[in-house]
Amino acid sequence: MLSSFSKNIQTTLVTSFFSSLVYACTIPYLIIYLAGLFSPELLGILVMINVVSSFLAGIIGGYLADNFQRKKILMIFQNLYGVSLFVVALNFTGILSHHFWLIGGYLICGITYNLYYSAFDAVLLDSTVPAERKKVYQLEYWSFNLSMALGASIAGFLFKYYLFYLFFGAALLQFAVSAFLQKNLSYKNSVSHTKGKTIFHDLFTNYYIAAKDKRWVILILGIALYSAAEFSLQNYTGIRLSKEFEPITLFSVNIDGVRMLSILQVINTIMVVFFTFIVSRITEKKTERTVIIVGLLIYISGYGLMASANSIYLLIPLTILATFGELASAPILTARQVDLIPEDKQASYLSFGSLSFQISQLIAAVGLTLGGYLTASLISGYIIILGVAGIYFVVSSLYDVKKSTY
Repeated sequence: MLSSFSKNIQTTLVTSFFSSLVYACTIPYLIIYLAGLFSPELLGILVMINVVSSFLAGIIGGYLADNFQRKKILMIFQNLYGVSLFVVALNFTGILSHHFWLIGGYLICGITYNLYYSAFDAVLLDSTVPAERKKVYQLEYWSFNLSMALGASIAGFLFKYYLFYLFFGAALLQFAVSAFLQKNLSYKNSVSHTKGKTIFHDLFTNYYIAAKDKRWVILILGIALYSAAEFSLQNYTGIRLSKEFEPITLFSVNIDGVRMLSILQVINTIMVVFFTFIVSRITEKKTERTVIIVGLLIYISGYGLMASANSIYLLIPLTILATFGELASAPILTARQVDLIPEDKQASYLSFGSLSFQISQLIAAVGLTLGGYLTASLISGYIIILGVAGIYFVVSSLYDVKKSTY
C-alpha cells in the first residue's frame, strides 16, 4: 500500500514510524525510571512541568512551521531531540550522574519534539490530496501502533539492565531518521508574509484564528479528555504495575510489572497490525457517528478499568476491549479532524490541535499526582468520567447538523 503514494508521503510515513519507535523505547520507560527516584506527588509535578513546557514549545513550533521552511525546522529540532536522548544515556553511564542532567534531558525531549512535530504534520497534510487522505492517515495510524509495540517490546526487556544501550541506540536512530528525511524529502512550503510588530504579536495573530474557531476548540478539548485514558497507561497504570503487580512466570519467562506493561502494549499493536483494515471494512457501512460513540465508549472503559486492575486475567481482556474501540473510531476521527483545517493555516491549526496531546498528558499527570492520595478505583472513575465528557464534545463538534455534512 505504501508504494501507491508519492515519495514525500512515503518518506514522512517511514520517518513517522521510526520517530514513534524512538519515543516508545524511551519516554514511557524514562517516566517509570524517574518514579523510582521521586515520590508520586513530585513526579506528577515534574510531568506537569514537561507538559506545560511542551505546550509552549508546540505553540512556537506551529508559528515557525507557518513562517519558515518546514524542512529546516525538522532538521534542527529532530537532531536536538537526538542530543537530548544522548544526554539521558550519558546519565546512565555515570558521566553525567546528577539528577539535573536526567531531568534536563527528559524536559528537552518534550520541548524539541513539540518544536518540530507541527512542521511534520503540516508536511504530511500538504503532501496528500483529499481523495487519499483517509487511507494515508489510516496507514499512519497502523504504522504508529506497530512502532509502539516494537518499542515497548524492546524497552520492556532492556529496561532493568541495559538502559544506557537503550537510550544510546535510540539517540543514534533519531539522528539516522533526521538524515533520511533530509535526503529523501523533496519539499518547499510557502510561508506567511504577514508580520506583526513583534514575534509575540505574530504568535498571537497566528493562533487567534484557530482559537476563535469554536468548533475546532471544542473538538480539541474533547480529544484531550478521552485521550487521557490511554496516556494513563503510560503514566499512572504503568507506574502502579511496576510497584504493585505480583511477578508471574509465563513460558519460563519472569513477568514483572514493567514487562506486563510491555506485553499489554504489544497486544494492542498486534491487534492493530492484524485487525485495523478488517475493523474498517466492518464499520465502513455503519453510521460514522454511531461508530465513533460506541468505539470511544469501549476505548475509555477498557483503559479506565485497567488503571485499577492487577491481574493478568483482567488486564489482557481489557486491553483487547480498548483496542477494538480504538480501531473502530481512531481512523475516522483523524480523517474528519483534518477536514476542518483551512489550507492557509495548516500548521497553526495542527499546532493548536496538539493542545489535545498536551492537555491529555496534563490530565494523566494530575491522575498520577492524585494517585498518591486516592485509591486505584477512584482513579479509574476519574479517567472514565472525563472520557465520557470528551466523547460528548467530539461528537458535538464533528456532527453538528447545522455545520456538518457527515
